[in-house]
Amino acid sequence: MRLPARLRALLPEKALALDVSVISGGFGLQLLTQVGWLVLALRLLGPEGYGLFAALTAITVAAGCFAGWGSDQLLVREVARNPAAMRRWVGHGLLSILATAVPLGLALWLLLPLIQAGRIGAEALLLVLVADLWLGRWANLAIAVTMASGQAGRQSAVTVIPGALRLAAIILAGALHAPLTMAAWAWWYCAASALAALACLWLVARDHGWPRWRWIPGLWGEGLAFAAEGALQASVKDLDKPIVLQFLGAEAAGLYAAAFRIVDVLSLPIRALGYALYARMFRLAGESLAACRALALRMLPVAAGIGAAGGVGLLLFAWLLPLVFGADYAELPWLVRLLAPMPMLFGAFVIGADLLTATGRQSRRLGLVVVSLGLTLGLCWLATPAFGMEGAVLARLLVQALTATLAWVLALRGMVR
Repeated sequence: MRLPARLRALLPEKALALDVSVISGGFGLQLLTQVGWLVLALRLLGPEGYGLFAALTAITVAAGCFAGWGSDQLLVREVARNPAAMRRWVGHGLLSILATAVPLGLALWLLLPLIQAGRIGAEALLLVLVADLWLGRWANLAIAVTMASGQAGRQSAVTVIPGALRLAAIILAGALHAPLTMAAWAWWYCAASALAALACLWLVARDHGWPRWRWIPGLWGEGLAFAAEGALQASVKDLDKPIVLQFLGAEAAGLYAAAFRIVDVLSLPIRALGYALYARMFRLAGESLAACRALALRMLPVAAGIGAAGGVGLLLFAWLLPLVFGADYAELPWLVRLLAPMPMLFGAFVIGADLLTATGRQSRRLGLVVVSLGLTLGLCWLATPAFGMEGAVLARLLVQALTATLAWVLALRGMVR
């Protein structure tokens, strides 16, 4: 009886490894599409155009987390517990996104032209808002469906589709527009987002049937917590870019955004690990908090190790970047080398923060992200005019180290109690 028992004990780990490998394969394809997109965007839009686009989408993506009011995260939690509720939760998510995206988009369309990042023209701004607040959130809901249902292969597909279509869009835009302006790119960006949303939702409908268009009441409080946490996370990640744009101009913002985008691309394997773990941690927490904590502790060195490998790659190969992106990016290798510790710190944070959420302490995670956002904006606001892009980079590194440490202190301390 011992051998079968041991085999049964190993099966969850093997299943997790299989899920991670399948999802990592999808993220590998996503990595290729994002690298291709990044190379073309930097070359075709130039540092100034890319800086404006990155600063604008930093705001729209963060605000877009409120489109749907956390319905994607609620779907993951509820469907992981009750798979039969899938179609009802998909319908609720689609309705929630549409109902909240319209007033949010109108408010941003009126307010964003007041700052530098929003001065790209009313039509182009409207197209970016439609893409990020509505269409992108529908595609993101499809990712949540695959996470909740444990479909690693399908999850890989729906994560690749938006990036692949965006890559195709910029290839066509670059071929048809010379030079490629923000006004022209906004149309292609919105069209790619529309096709991605339709393709992802078609896959959901094929796998699970048509959604049941029903509103699920009584979730505004919980949904707000998830939405706020997502918006704050996106803000911590990207709202430093509008600050750099405001103080140093579009060209510096383009270099700065490019450096962080390269780090984001190298962090995709960590995101794959997090996606594979997320619903599994919820299920384990429902059975045993100790088992959930044990899984997180086993995955911590894996996530940090993946990040460390990415950091070593940045140190060794940063000198190639001006050869790939062009002479306008001669300062990029130095910024990228400064960011070498970031993937490892991000890996540690992801596992610790997901442990907090899975064990029912979303409010602590939300508080942690609020502190992180305040420190990021405050330190970047002080360091950027005083020390330039390097000051903003070091401020971000300091905040990421502090939040990764605090995430694990809060997670393990709560488990002891």
